[in-house]
Amino acid sequence: MTIPNIITLIRLVIIPFYMYFLLNQKLFIAAILYGIAAISDILDGYLARKLNQTSELGKIIDPIADKLIVIISLVYLGYKNILPLWGVLILLTKEFLMLLVGLFFLIKKVEIISSKIYGKLAMVLISISILMALLSIPFQNVVFLIGLVISLIAGIDYLFFYLNNLKANKI
Repeated sequence: MTIPNIITLIRLVIIPFYMYFLLNQKLFIAAILYGIAAISDILDGYLARKLNQTSELGKIIDPIADKLIVIISLVYLGYKNILPLWGVLILLTKEFLMLLVGLFFLIKKVEIISSKIYGKLAMVLISISILMALLSIPFQNVVFLIGLVISLIAGIDYLFFYLNNLKANKI
């Protein structure tokens, strides 16, 4: 077990506590836990590259940990009309489709690519908008919508990558 994978597992352990505080309207504590999770995501990625400890397990569990906390946040914030529900639904649909494509390629033993700069930037903006929403900081919707647009661009980029991969591998 690598250090980055241990950090990711800690992030997974944080999620039930985050949900508890979120559902009990303790948004400041939820924001702190979300911030810890976000920082640990940056840290595990940095350490994986710096210590040359990238792993197939990490490529799978890291995005799962990221997606879980973001999905939980978006569902809550969309349901409470803190973030625009239509934007949340678009983002969740895009993430679900990317998950299906990723699973397909995993089953077919095709290399799963790590996130690119668009995906990382989108995740940073969406995470910032979630923190802003949890802390009642104005303009969270603007940051969220910018993150949504960049996320859609990233999704299109991944789609073209995988379509080209399909053609090249005749899957």
